[in-house]
Amino acid sequence: MNGSFETGTLDWVYSGVGDDVPGHKATIIDYNSGAGYPTGAFGEPIPFDDSASPSPDAVGSHAAYFVADHSTETLSQTVSLDVGLYTIGFSVYVPFNGFNNSGNATFTGTVAGVNLANFTVDGTTPGVWKHYAGVANITVAGDYLTSFTYDSGLAPAGDFVVDRAYIVAGNVVPEPSTWALMITGFGGAGAMLRRRRQAAVAA
Repeated sequence: MNGSFETGTLDWVYSGVGDDVPGHKATIIDYNSGAGYPTGAFGEPIPFDDSASPSPDAVGSHAAYFVADHSTETLSQTVSLDVGLYTIGFSVYVPFNGFNNSGNATFTGTVAGVNLANFTVDGTTPGVWKHYAGVANITVAGDYLTSFTYDSGLAPAGDFVVDRAYIVAGNVVPEPSTWALMITGFGGAGAMLRRRRQAAVAA
């Protein structure tokens, strides 16, 4: 999938309705650009995605930008997946100029049919790339939807930047809770081994 938007919106399907479509429809912007729309975020340079992402794609030069006021927009694509476990995710950034706008906006991110994020601009920290990840357990081979939906309210509304969406077969990254259980288990096993060695020496 073209999850890093380096080839624009190739493979992505756009849909949008609202007062600011097509005037400010979702577009592909350049990183670290002080340009205005449609190649920049209205003069605010967007830094490269520096989130801790296991995406197989290196950080490129472009990202998707959602900014239309009074509008609902979606970029989506379907990917054919075989049965198995997949590591999935993407990165999101909230620009300062959008965060400071009076109107709010909601972002929803779904990868391989799994909803990973649903939040509003005013509930985030601006100027920071955030990585959302999860696992897709595909039990039936077929086409699965990946989509990013932007729903804005009063003008001027908040905005979002999205990059490095990915679906990786296998190589599943454990959730934090799983890591905690694994570490606890390793610690318990080590303690038991030490007791057995001490008992053997005493005997």
